[in-house]
Amino acid sequence: MDEKSIRDELRMWILDRAGAEADRLSGDDQPILDEGLLSSLDIVEFILFIESVREEEVDIEAIEPEVFDCIDTLIEAFFADAPSASEPQG
Repeated sequence: MDEKSIRDELRMWILDRAGAEADRLSGDDQPILDEGLLSSLDIVEFILFIESVREEEVDIEAIEPEVFDCIDTLIEAFFADAPSASEPQG
C-alpha cells in the first residue's frame, strides 16, 4: 500500500470513529487528540487498526505519545518505509 492510501485509510478510520465530517481532518498536520477526534481510550483500537494496515505488530513499549499528534507523525512513526504514490509498485 502506498503512503497516500495509508494516509487516506488512517483519516477515514479516525473520522469514522469520531463520527466527524471530513473537514474536521482535512490536513495531515491537524491535531487528532487535541481536537477531540480520538480519546485516549480509542488509542488501543487505533493501534490494532495500524497493525492491520502495516500487516505487522507494533512495539507498544516503544510508542511515544506524540506519534498520535497528527497523520504526519503517524506516518513517520509507523509507515516510514511505505512507498510514495509516485514510486513504482512491484
